Amino acid sequence: MKRVVGSALLFVLLAAGAAFAEYPEKPIQGYVMWGAGGALDNVSRAAAPNAADALGKSIIMQNKTGATGAIALTTVANAAADGYSILFGAENPNLYKVTGISEFDYDQFDPIILLMANVGVVVVPKDSPYKTYADLIAAAKSGKTINMGSTGPGGLPYVATNMIQKIHGVKFNLVAFDGEGPAITALMGGHIDAVAVGLLAASTYIVGDTISGLAVISPERIESVKNVPTVLEAFPGEYDSYLPWGAFFGVFVKKGTPSEAQNKLKEAFLKSYNDPRFAEFADKMGGVKLGLTGDDARKYIEQNKSVSAWLLYDAGGAKVSPEEFKIPRP
Repeated sequence: MKRVVGSALLFVLLAAGAAFAEYPEKPIQGYVMWGAGGALDNVSRAAAPNAADALGKSIIMQNKTGATGAIALTTVANAAADGYSILFGAENPNLYKVTGISEFDYDQFDPIILLMANVGVVVVPKDSPYKTYADLIAAAKSGKTINMGSTGPGGLPYVATNMIQKIHGVKFNLVAFDGEGPAITALMGGHIDAVAVGLLAASTYIVGDTISGLAVISPERIESVKNVPTVLEAFPGEYDSYLPWGAFFGVFVKKGTPSEAQNKLKEAFLKSYNDPRFAEFADKMGGVKLGLTGDDARKYIEQNKSVSAWLLYDAGGAKVSPEEFKIPRP
């Protein structure tokens, strides 16, 4: 009798496993939190087709824009945790709680993979008197007015500039722009002295020798602009608690999604990530490949949240203290 019961139980378990092993049984909905043609959209659409091939089902990509990405994130947060709704997201949700944009952030999600990072780079016009990053900081410390391009609170230029001000005890004259593109245009026109932007926006101009890169806000040099030093080369140790930091692009599912589905998604996106064509795409864009999954991805996200939330709060750009959400200071 025991043998019959045991055999029956084994059959049920095997049948259940076989049934779930068929995931995905239908197309997957992929929600991109930013608009078509942007960095996140380009990265997502570069990775999705190969992942879909590996899964054997299509990934239907949709740009669900609005509220600094919160519309797409909320859409997936409200969907079933079954692996059929996935989020292609950037770093923006790390500031949702302190800015009051949304009650949801990546605490309600599991990262499948972090594909790429967009690190910051401090750039100046070609004819700038500041030939090194140390020159720029020394000028600011001397009391000289430095017109520094920026964006609204939460944007990479805004947070990066506040990081620089906090670390070195300097104060720039911030000149606000609607985005990184207009800021770089103003820089080339001589309307501002410097700006910290994402490397994806600046690499083409740096490689083309249109503007000069003083330093990447990274613990190591970036291959696409390997002649640009890091901030640590100019100021060893002073940025250690803030790095790595920058924008990032990844794939996420709602917490509670079965591990079997998560594992299949991870395997598929890792295959896409390791495809030589994705490496070529990343190099051409000036992005930094990450390939982080599991605990490594979560650690990277939490580091970014800690740095960004506290810098934004200290600069007066956050509505609520990060302490309210137990976000540690970097």
